[in-house]
Amino acid sequence: MNILSKLNEITINNNDRIAETDSKFCVNQYYQYVAAREALQKALNIVKPAYEEEKKSVDNNSLYRCYLNDYEDVKHIEKRLEEIKGQFVSKIVNHFSRRYNVSLDTHIIIEKYDLNLNHNDIIGEIFEQLDGFSFEEKAVHELIQATKNTIYNFDKKVIIKKASLSITDYVWWDSWSWSGMRISWDSKLETFFQALSHFENGSVETLHSLKRMFEHLKEGSNKYDIFSKYEFDYKKIKSIKVFKNRKITVEFKDHALAQEFANTYLKK
Repeated sequence: MNILSKLNEITINNNDRIAETDSKFCVNQYYQYVAAREALQKALNIVKPAYEEEKKSVDNNSLYRCYLNDYEDVKHIEKRLEEIKGQFVSKIVNHFSRRYNVSLDTHIIIEKYDLNLNHNDIIGEIFEQLDGFSFEEKAVHELIQATKNTIYNFDKKVIIKKASLSITDYVWWDSWSWSGMRISWDSKLETFFQALSHFENGSVETLHSLKRMFEHLKEGSNKYDIFSKYEFDYKKIKSIKVFKNRKITVEFKDHALAQEFANTYLKK
């Protein structure tokens, strides 16, 4: 039984399922959407009948066309109505996606509902996409899966020696005259650092020191000594070092922590 089936049984209002700040945002977006939709609908209710009436007085063979136009006037307003519906859905979905670090499908909601949808419809669809997870659980689940997907051939690439975990062929470099060596734009390290942060403190937000190291790697070796060992004052993680040969080594406080991280975040 998915979460929506459970909720249907006990009939809980959507406002009881989301934070007050989220609820206020959604309600505000709904009021704005309804105001825009009604304004466009009023315009359509004036323009469309006027266009239909004008068509009756214009001979199809005449050199003179209607002043009003089906495509530029009528269909343009109809298109705008569909566009603002999409904007309404996207704003709410993107709000939850950014706030809770979860992936959500906007398109499926837009296709499912007509212009009369409301914020509760969208919230209900979002909870269905969570598939029984809370926002926090979904974010962690997606992070772990994303990190595992950065590893291929775990047994060959991941090496644990005492408290150190190394991954070979993991850091990809670009080389530019103005920056020296820097990580490539499609680097896996952003996801990897996010996973390390979650392992350290249970949050899917990247720790400040790891975020700073990642920024150094992006800016390159001409500006920072990126191939030195970065040391951290954390409870689980001691240091991280990247190498020109594309290897990365993370030193944990003990062997058990290195093994736990590998089994949880890297091994499929």
